Amino acid sequence: MPKTSISEIKTFARELTINFSKKKKIIPSKFHYDFLGSIYFDKITKTKEYYVTNSEIEILRKISKQINQLFGNKLTYVEFGSGAIDKIKILLSSKVKFYIPLDISLDFIKKESKKLLKIFPKLKISPTYCDYTNYVKLSNKIPGIKVGFFLGSSIGNFYNNGEINFLKNAKKTLGKNSYLIIGVDLKKDKSIFKKAYNDPSNSAAKFNLNLITRMNTELNTNLAIKDFEYVSNYNNRKGAVESFIQSKKKQTIFINKKKFIFQKGEYIQTEISNKFTIKSFSNLANNTGWKVIKSWKDKRKYYSIFLLQS
Repeated sequence: MPKTSISEIKTFARELTINFSKKKKIIPSKFHYDFLGSIYFDKITKTKEYYVTNSEIEILRKISKQINQLFGNKLTYVEFGSGAIDKIKILLSSKVKFYIPLDISLDFIKKESKKLLKIFPKLKISPTYCDYTNYVKLSNKIPGIKVGFFLGSSIGNFYNNGEINFLKNAKKTLGKNSYLIIGVDLKKDKSIFKKAYNDPSNSAAKFNLNLITRMNTELNTNLAIKDFEYVSNYNNRKGAVESFIQSKKKQTIFINKKKFIFQKGEYIQTEISNKFTIKSFSNLANNTGWKVIKSWKDKRKYYSIFLLQS
């Protein structure tokens, strides 16, 4: 398994130090996606209960020709938080000259980029390690229209209105006259969320508990996975699925020489997945400087993909 870079470890330690110092402890969801975590998530997407991936692929296949007809012949695709290539390859065509996957899991996107090159050998690919939630300065030499992608309903994973900052930063990253194709999970019956985030194969639990493995490997925290439990519920008031790892006993760890205590029964939040309506997301996009060009839904109306223009 590839080693995590020193810069990635320092970022992980710094952000945990900040978030574990709060009354309600949080592990930002972007840290799920180390090499092993990315593999676990790929397994989640293949479970019957996790509708997000299948719904998104259904829409992408339906709109791929339409999307490619909207733009010129020299396109650069920029994917924020890129993971497996299953989705982006649906929209790739000879018009796309350059593909830039942005992610904090560099080894994983390098591996996926090699797979993509076998399918599109003429495509220029530049895997880029960065915190894609911030402004990312792209090369001035990138050709044609920039089309951004933010798939997998990741727009719902931000805390404290972080989605507003992301959309503003993405607009700045892509520049003038650019586009953003974004996946949005829609509000629906909570029983559907319960099945999706608590699958019988325990893929979601393994994905979340891998954060303990990552802390042990990179930060020498010496925690035992058996001393934690995965918990996920739909918060009707917030309109969001919230996921946690719960400490089964009192535990002490040190990060950057700072002491942190997990109390018995304490919840450490590992993910929030905010859900939207077409109207609420359209308002969000408009309020961050984007113009909604179009939106599409899957057959069950579980999910939507929006096309935004800067």
